[in-house]
Amino acid sequence: MKKQRLNNLLFFTIISIMIQPSVLLADEYHYINSLPGERAAGMGGAYIAVSDDPSGCFYNPAGIALASARRLSISVNAYNISTKTYKDALHKTTGEGEDWELRSSRLIPNFFGVIQRFGPGIIGFSYAVTDFTSRDQEQVFRDIRSAIPGVNIDRYVINIDDVDNAYNFGPSYAIKLGDNLSVGATLYFYHRDSKIIRNHLINLSNGEFNWENYYLSLKEYGLRPIIGLMFSPVDKISLGFTISRTFLFDSDLRAQATIRGPASFGYGLNDVKFEVRESSEKRSFPLETKFGVAYFPSPSFLLSGDLYYYTRVENYEPVLNGAIGAEYYLSPSIAMRFGLFTDRANTPYLKRDRINQPEHVDNYGTTLSITYFTRNSSLTLGAIYTYGTGEAQVISNSPAIQEVRIDSITVFVGGGYSF
Repeated sequence: MKKQRLNNLLFFTIISIMIQPSVLLADEYHYINSLPGERAAGMGGAYIAVSDDPSGCFYNPAGIALASARRLSISVNAYNISTKTYKDALHKTTGEGEDWELRSSRLIPNFFGVIQRFGPGIIGFSYAVTDFTSRDQEQVFRDIRSAIPGVNIDRYVINIDDVDNAYNFGPSYAIKLGDNLSVGATLYFYHRDSKIIRNHLINLSNGEFNWENYYLSLKEYGLRPIIGLMFSPVDKISLGFTISRTFLFDSDLRAQATIRGPASFGYGLNDVKFEVRESSEKRSFPLETKFGVAYFPSPSFLLSGDLYYYTRVENYEPVLNGAIGAEYYLSPSIAMRFGLFTDRANTPYLKRDRINQPEHVDNYGTTLSITYFTRNSSLTLGAIYTYGTGEAQVISNSPAIQEVRIDSITVFVGGGYSF
């Protein structure tokens, strides 16, 4: 029994507050972790039936066939701050609950795109960051209960150093098949680079200590084709449709744990356990189908709405998300944009009689931006706020369920130039 516990996965713990390994990984539970493109971001991502600028390479490549000019878009430089709070994840010796927080902040250029006429159609190239996380924090908790009878935790120190980015870059091409119909395709090269480091030091009230260091490195390479269609059945109405999926052709995962437990659990002074796990197994991605409708009641006003469906894949549930957006020109040189969107979890709701379940948090977002135009250029300033609530199990092998709250705000600046 003791040997089995010492070799259990990557984390061996003798107390009830150790965070389970699924929380260490990046957010695979949501599909809308970024809104590339300054105009699309301002409209909550409701852009499938619009997409007539370089960000259409990402949202619906058929839309770039409708662009009226060659356009270079340098956007968006985004600064994101997010906090995920696990309510009462720890319990003090007095019986009070104490929250556990994960904080992230980063400045990153999350989109670049250029389009121009090429033969009978429009060719484009774009770069989009669809997921970015950066955490660097130290947390200290004192006077915490442990699972050892008669022994408490005087001090619990957690050091966190996480970086996780997902990049998409590649060419697009679109062509008109008539006055009201266009088709297009994008072929993205997909790359994910993740590094997660966690260090735990626990000082027990009996003078012993427990130290654990966890390291994970993940690199993925693949292709993501996007096929799009744009159709205008009547004047002032546009319909858009896309289908896409990411296919990995290489994956390299390395995880390791270094553990030095307390003497009462058989650890000598120089007795350190070291475990390594490596895998080249390639995970599967869902098939994404997206449908959008745009209504142009006047040259200065636009309304749009999208639905996104992600199929079931491996242990993840199918997900239906939506977005609505609006654009209004206050004057020929100033445009305001507003949007709402959902980012629902692809995990099932937690059950009370199970352990080590993935968290389920449904997110909802709102966006607002303003753009100033000159003859050949534009400058956009905007913000995205996301709020979510749900449940999680951050304690390994415990049926305890914690309430979770997510708050995230992104401020972005985008620029464009037509020539």
